[in-house]
Amino acid sequence: MGGLTSREVPIGKLLKVALFTVLLIAAGWFFGLWCDRFGQAYTLFFQPGREILELVLWLLLAILLVAVTAGLVAALVRPLWVAVVAFLLSALAMVLGWQVGIGPALLGLLYFLFSLPYARGVTQELNERLRFSVEPVSRGFSLLFMALALVACGSLYLGYAAHIEREGFTFPPAVKEMMTKMTIIPMRESIESRTDLTPQEKERALAEMEEGFEEMWMGPLEEKIKPYERLIPVAVAISAFMTLQTVLSLLSWIPGLILVVVFPILQITGVTKVVRETREVERLMIA
Repeated sequence: MGGLTSREVPIGKLLKVALFTVLLIAAGWFFGLWCDRFGQAYTLFFQPGREILELVLWLLLAILLVAVTAGLVAALVRPLWVAVVAFLLSALAMVLGWQVGIGPALLGLLYFLFSLPYARGVTQELNERLRFSVEPVSRGFSLLFMALALVACGSLYLGYAAHIEREGFTFPPAVKEMMTKMTIIPMRESIESRTDLTPQEKERALAEMEEGFEEMWMGPLEEKIKPYERLIPVAVAISAFMTLQTVLSLLSWIPGLILVVVFPILQITGVTKVVRETREVERLMIA
């Protein structure tokens, strides 16, 4: 019986390690899936509304899931190289959930490289502590959040840059409509106030004015921007990154709070246990 038990314990531990690894892999795949959708939504950034809000909320959920599962792996999976393998598999799952290509692969590598100092830092600080605490796990989330925000905004850059390369730069319809309205409102009011025109003539004049505005102003403006069109995806991605980083800084407490609840549950259910160790300490003192 004793021999059977000694064999069962490592197998059970291996299964638990595999479970946490699978959770991180699934979170990486889910994040990659929403990176793909985020990268195709460049036109929505010029037209704020419910659709872009829902997209950002799902992306934030994916980022929080990666953070929570990364915290579990960094805190519980030992030795460190096994945790590193888990992060590597998560990065590969992210690329598969997104799309296999050079751009996604490079961004997946970026996420993996950022995860290394996070996992190593958590492991070292937990080893140096006398009691287990969530603080070292949650303190490194700022690094993970920055990496995940860079990946998400990198997907936005890749999607928009590919669109401009295929079709060239044009103002999105929402931007054209907004610029047209802002410019011709005074002229519209002037035409509508005229008493010498019938309603049909006013409508015709307004339509001709809007069409002329696009031909005389929007077209030439787009032509002036074309030499710099490659910089537009960069500007959009940087703007999105700054916004996303601000939002994530406000939400940085959520993964830590979730882990504060999860770790005791894992202990109660027997997935984890508290191990107390007695260590020898060597100090140099005056004889």
